[in-house]
Amino acid sequence: MNNTSFAASPLGRLLCVILAGAVFTSGAAVTAYADETAANENITLTAATADTPDSLDIASSGDTPKEPVPGDVDLDGLVTSNDALMILRHSIELEYIDESVLALADMDGDGYITSADALAALKAYIGEPDPTVVIPSEYTAACGERLDLHPTLSPDPGDNKIKFTYEIAENAVSYDGLVDEDGEPFNVLEFTNTGKIKAFHPGTAVVKVKASNGSSAKCTVTVANSVTKQTISSGGRSLTIYKHMMTNNDCYYMTDDFTKIDGVAVHSTATPGVMADDWYKAWNRPNTDAAVHSFLDDTCVYNYLPLDQSAWHAGQPANKTFLDFEICEPGGFYYEGNSMVGYNPGAYQDYFNKIWANATLYTAYLCKLYGLNADNVMSHNEIGLAQLGTHHGDPDHWFVKHGRDMDDFRKDVAKILAQGIVASEETVIE
Repeated sequence: MNNTSFAASPLGRLLCVILAGAVFTSGAAVTAYADETAANENITLTAATADTPDSLDIASSGDTPKEPVPGDVDLDGLVTSNDALMILRHSIELEYIDESVLALADMDGDGYITSADALAALKAYIGEPDPTVVIPSEYTAACGERLDLHPTLSPDPGDNKIKFTYEIAENAVSYDGLVDEDGEPFNVLEFTNTGKIKAFHPGTAVVKVKASNGSSAKCTVTVANSVTKQTISSGGRSLTIYKHMMTNNDCYYMTDDFTKIDGVAVHSTATPGVMADDWYKAWNRPNTDAAVHSFLDDTCVYNYLPLDQSAWHAGQPANKTFLDFEICEPGGFYYEGNSMVGYNPGAYQDYFNKIWANATLYTAYLCKLYGLNADNVMSHNEIGLAQLGTHHGDPDHWFVKHGRDMDDFRKDVAKILAQGIVASEETVIE
């Protein structure tokens, strides 16, 4: 609550009246600030009398209740207007509360005694409830999602100093029965290195949200590894993106969220004939030493890892700073070393045109999501040449067979970014 709104509010005026009454007999002129942080906004109260009333004395230790009541700084077992006055006078340094009860005076738990604490004590006296945390009692999340329960306080105190903290109150293990490298069951929810709570594995857990005024609330979170569908489009072209997290792949639970994203890495699989939806069955298992964000073919994209989490695709440091996807290669040929044996560019031109259109659109979409531009796009080959990762030739070795290169690719990405991209809402399909 800001100082102006406090002084102008009914409760603020009531506090001023209480203070005026108290200092009316104090024999001195004082200036009472609505909050210690803004001395230029003040109310001048002048009065003349004798000593501080006995009612302001700290009660003896023998009067201390077994369970101290927050706000009861005179230790009479009740929170009254006298307590609110004592807290307010302490906040403006007219008198000082005994150190033994300072914790009771700090009503909002922020470590400071301010007029806000006096107001909270007065609210307790007149029966107005303190603001409480409001969050959903139940929340359904998808694997890989970062939780945002949008907590608020009710009634709204108008105080932008209120802070919220999160803790996982109860951890359930995943339904799949897997264990991590230490033999411990996976948690449904875990904190990431960026301080966010990640919906980790299928199951149910409880999140507790606590406000700095001491109130809290709990939410039961149910996590499901559902499949979602989204469509992106630009300039008459469209592309379907399916999302299905590889929760059993070691990379999913062993890598951190990105702290920065420098670019998009473009790969090709070098595995002829294996399409985007085939990779879920192949890689969604433990002891798989590779993982990428997405696979793309001539019909769609399958997104298998959270886009804000690093993957295993190009070595270090690229893994920690680059989004990536793999372009699936058509069947009907094979590799000898790095050579595509039996690959006839003319026979595969239609497939190539489709993957080129899909890949440039998807790359532009990733760039738009993370504030990148076409210059931030690199092939795996270019990443290796720049000593940012491992030395592979993809997908340049394939593009060149159709008379294209990464400069052409970046030009098309830039055109798509210039004309704009429209993305539909994600819908759960299974």
